[in-house]
Amino acid sequence: MSVRLFKSLFYKSTLIEQEIEQEHQRPCPDRFRLLKLKKIRLSIKDRLQRMLEKHQMTMRGPRLKLQPVRIKNH
Repeated sequence: MSVRLFKSLFYKSTLIEQEIEQEHQRPCPDRFRLLKLKKIRLSIKDRLQRMLEKHQMTMRGPRLKLQPVRIKNH
């Protein structure tokens, strides 16, 4: 498993999650934009999960599961 790719995808997923939250907070959220962002986030999450599963099959270690992470902007 490429750690660099994994980190990059995880970071992108977090950024998209922030965009989704920002869109929800708008006075009139754009439903189509939200749908598109959620689909992208889900596809990234699926890819990350497949990478973890593939890695775990080769390592025979404990099963890991993706957990949401929030990044606070200062």
